[in-house]
Amino acid sequence: MKTHQVTWLPVLLCLAVMGAAHTATRSIKAEAAPNSKQPTDIMNALAATGPHASLGDQAKVLEQLVGTWDVEYKDILKDGREQHRIGQFIMSWALAGRATEIVWIVEPSEGRQEREVYTAIQYFDSKTRSWPMVFIDPEHASTAKFTGGATLDGRMVLQTSDLGRPQNRWSFTANGPDSVVFRDEYSSDGGETWKTLSEDHMKRQRPDATR
Repeated sequence: MKTHQVTWLPVLLCLAVMGAAHTATRSIKAEAAPNSKQPTDIMNALAATGPHASLGDQAKVLEQLVGTWDVEYKDILKDGREQHRIGQFIMSWALAGRATEIVWIVEPSEGRQEREVYTAIQYFDSKTRSWPMVFIDPEHASTAKFTGGATLDGRMVLQTSDLGRPQNRWSFTANGPDSVVFRDEYSSDGGETWKTLSEDHMKRQRPDATR
């Protein structure tokens, strides 16, 4: 997932929330310098065991995505070819349960030696009754702010104009408790029509899953 190319992966979802936090910690350890300190304090401070009570029923909007997911990424390239990669999507409650922290991981492929790692914070805005999200791509020094939330058909839909196109739409569609389809689409006509950039299939990891 490279934000300047407007592809999404990778990458708005059961392990326990702390299990998701530990998975993210292991990911950091794998890439840390041999003599560096591991940031266990900040990871423990960030994690929350569940949503804050003030969220009420709004917590259900994201609860179905919380956990660790194996992802099969499929990007549609400019020439129409499909690029297939694998990775993980991890979402856990964070910041005293008032937000969720998301981590996307894309494993190395096609000559790339390092994996791609992205993160986002999503929180509830009580004024608009929506779930804005701030996405961060540190490798390319890029950020994007999304607005949106749950729709009447049960999807999570977020939109932004920060990815180099007039309008990008990210959506999560659940196919039962253990399967989610993520789509990254764009529109150049004000939302009248949409073209698919990515379609990623996510399968929830269970505590007894082997990796």
